[in-house]
Amino acid sequence: MLTICDTLLHDARENARNPSTVPGTTGVVPVLRRLAQQLDAPHQAKATVEAACPQLKAGVTPALLERIINPLLINAVRYAHSRVTVSTHRRPGSVLIDVVDDGPGVPEAFADELFQPGRRADATDGHDGAGLGLPLARRLAHAVGGEVSYDPGYTPGARFTVTLPAG
Repeated sequence: MLTICDTLLHDARENARNPSTVPGTTGVVPVLRRLAQQLDAPHQAKATVEAACPQLKAGVTPALLERIINPLLINAVRYAHSRVTVSTHRRPGSVLIDVVDDGPGVPEAFADELFQPGRRADATDGHDGAGLGLPLARRLAHAVGGEVSYDPGYTPGARFTVTLPAG
């Protein structure tokens, strides 16, 4: 939580000093690979990064990209049966990052509450999450003109897509 707050404060200070500057440009694939390697994944879950365009750049700082993606990766690994795949795509003016797992997926009855702070699908599932990761990821993405969305039609498992401005 301290790292998240430090990142937000740093970015806010930079934007206050230089309101007309671009927030940053980041090579997406190296950040995703580093995050996937750093995961404390259960032995049965493996995270891989697939990139059609390894030189893909997003218009955000590396720290902000990490803060947006990391909660999605942590959740995906937490609930995956064996596999988490992070893939990148380019769209005109944007970068898309899909985080997909092969776990049980989000309960249909909970899908509308996914991005509400403090909400968890199952408070008795054995992990100590506070229900803040997804709402924070979405708010950070919104702050740079992006989005974090959930695909309720994806099965089995779950798919979250992060859309960010291209760098």
